[in-house]
Amino acid sequence: MKLQWSFIDRTHKTLIVFHEVGGDDPSLSSYYQHRSTYFPANGTLALQRLEVSDSGVYELQIEGYFRDTPHKVYNYLIFLDVEEMLSTPLIIQDPAYIASYVQLSCIVRSGRPNQLLWRKNNRLITNSSVHVLASDNSTLSIRNVAKAHCGFYTCTVMNDISQRNISHFLIVHGVQYLHKRILVASAVSVVSTIMSFAATSFIIFFSMEKYKAQKYQTRLTIACLFIEMKCYLCLLIASVLCTVDADLFLAYRIISGFVFCLLLGMCAYIIFLYLRSSREIASSFLQNKRDCYIILGFGVFTIIISPLPIYEASENVKRCTLPYGDIAASVTTAVMAYISIVGLCFIFLIKYMQTWNLQKRTSRLWTR
Repeated sequence: MKLQWSFIDRTHKTLIVFHEVGGDDPSLSSYYQHRSTYFPANGTLALQRLEVSDSGVYELQIEGYFRDTPHKVYNYLIFLDVEEMLSTPLIIQDPAYIASYVQLSCIVRSGRPNQLLWRKNNRLITNSSVHVLASDNSTLSIRNVAKAHCGFYTCTVMNDISQRNISHFLIVHGVQYLHKRILVASAVSVVSTIMSFAATSFIIFFSMEKYKAQKYQTRLTIACLFIEMKCYLCLLIASVLCTVDADLFLAYRIISGFVFCLLLGMCAYIIFLYLRSSREIASSFLQNKRDCYIILGFGVFTIIISPLPIYEASENVKRCTLPYGDIAASVTTAVMAYISIVGLCFIFLIKYMQTWNLQKRTSRLWTR
């Protein structure tokens, strides 16, 4: 009796193993020698390390003399469909900048998935008035995009031998862009108010008393004016952003609008004092204790009020589960850049002020 295993594809027939029972050892073809095992006892063929190209028809041919029958040939055909391991899918977002509609497409580069599922924050997505699945669930369309739709969307593909998934973070730019800017602007405002209050206190309580000359008083007043206006500008930007953000609570928006009006009034007040002092003989409005107390008191108020938008903006960002690495990097970069620029300016001012004493001493020696 003879047994023969063959592989049949569209073009030709390939011999895998030939075995003559009672004769020589079974002979395996060189191509299948290291990726198949033949069991002579029962004529079974085991294939290993299968590939997609191994899909096709396998023929078992049995030839010989059987009991009470003459010489006969039996052919058995077996169809084998080899599944390919799925590759990690890819999610493509269209459009990249979301307005009111977005479509997510899950693309598999290799392998044929039998099933494709979408999840948002580990919750299965089905067809609804907002979510529309099409093309065998390979595309997910989201209509009327709002803040509630941002988050992690996971595409899971499966077949009989493998399962792969990938996640994509969907950002509603119109909302997140504003929340992120509020957080950065508020952090810079907190640092700005603290540094400005310290610099203004240094000028009022130390520098103004030390340098009595008219020209030094004018220079210190200009420096104080620049410091305060810089602080108020940062607070104005943060207040405007908080006022126009519809996702903030109404109380925060009202407070931000109130702070905005106070800042404008304080800017006008300081400019009025500076212009009035320049017209009069008085050296500086900073010599007036009442004006100094008003400026310092408003500085304390800005230190207290500036951190308020940070909490609400961080809560809005948290509702969208935006990765904090991006936010933290932006806030840190903005704060460090601000501290570096303002710190350098303050160092140069101190260095410049140190030359004033030198000029004064030189003039005294000259008069002698």
